[in-house]
Amino acid sequence: MAPDDLENLFASPATLLAAGPGALGELPATGGGMGREAFGQAVAVLDGAEVSRAEFASWLYFGARVLGHDAYAGLVAAAAPDMPWRTVWAWWRPVGAYRAQPNLSGGAHVEVHEAADGRALVKLEAMWAGERWFDPATGEQVPAPAEGEFTERPYDAVAEAAEDVFFDDEEEPALHWPETWEEPVPLGGGRFAFAEERGIAVVERCGDLPAGPSAGAVGWGTDGPWFAGPAPAETPLDAGRLAEAFGEDWVLRLAPERQPAALLHSPTRELIAAAGLPRWWAAGVATFSMAWTEEGAHRVEPDEQHGLLPLGTFDLGYADTGLVSVHPETGAVWMVRNGGEPFLFARDVETFVRLLEAVYRFMGACWSPYPGEAAKRDFVREAAALDPLSVDPATPGGDVWEHLFAAIVELSVWGY
Repeated sequence: MAPDDLENLFASPATLLAAGPGALGELPATGGGMGREAFGQAVAVLDGAEVSRAEFASWLYFGARVLGHDAYAGLVAAAAPDMPWRTVWAWWRPVGAYRAQPNLSGGAHVEVHEAADGRALVKLEAMWAGERWFDPATGEQVPAPAEGEFTERPYDAVAEAAEDVFFDDEEEPALHWPETWEEPVPLGGGRFAFAEERGIAVVERCGDLPAGPSAGAVGWGTDGPWFAGPAPAETPLDAGRLAEAFGEDWVLRLAPERQPAALLHSPTRELIAAAGLPRWWAAGVATFSMAWTEEGAHRVEPDEQHGLLPLGTFDLGYADTGLVSVHPETGAVWMVRNGGEPFLFARDVETFVRLLEAVYRFMGACWSPYPGEAAKRDFVREAAALDPLSVDPATPGGDVWEHLFAAIVELSVWGY
């Protein structure tokens, strides 16, 4: 397909839906803008399932909302007023985009909580996303309510049954229900919350269900995990990025006057002041804890034996410990494992932080990939680009990184 034809096809949802899957053919690796992104998201979730044109419009709309392409979603709605459901909001990992959150690998639990005045919140709990609270109307994340302010709504408090009202028949549903999606949670007013390992969404019915399984249902093809824009590896580390990966409360930022006076490496000092350092990190059996605190970091001195500033400690599991330090002048990161001699662990502190952040950013995709995603391969490539040492198990540093990376490239979310 010629580039101009590709752009024109995906720019107009009406043209795309009218053309149908037969007009798509073999798609080139890139091109198509936000419409291609929305299409790629839709077919990734459908995973080859056959649906009608109207129902595919619902999935195209879903893809646009997942990606934040709200203007494109509006074009889809205008092009397909007969679509059977629409996405109200979604907190969902896009296909081909490696992001720390949402990561609902290991399963998620969704509840509706109500206040005495009738206000409602959606509560989400997941192993790696923690506890999150959402405004059910907008999807805005809100602080956890005070204890006793909201109580869990009984599942059967809403008269409509999600399975019956949304899908008609669990055995032979009129609408496609992805196998990965958990049981729908009724919110009332024709709205339902769905969750799976890649995210949570609230959807609502737009009209009557088809009389039976979708007439004219066809497969809308497949697309690679195509995603536009620079990869996070190509963008600077900043406070927001570290907060997303590690959690705002688990990032230590220190003004220059609160950093160790002995730390002379300017890029490291700037990183600590602007972006910060992770206080805590965990994957598989390994954990890392920062040695510095807001109150005491300025008093940290180089150790007498090696002249290195202590930074933190890895508990590598099975009585295996790695003490991490930074060279005060070069910024290089060193490790002492189980009382041995120091060895180079990362070229600088920024690389060290980027590697830990990359594990979190690829974690959900490695454990819960979309069809066609090669997250494990892409993670190893990114780690190698950040620091070749990290993927060289013949070096002491690479041997430790291999152990840390195994949590996502070799093991499941359950650790085996």
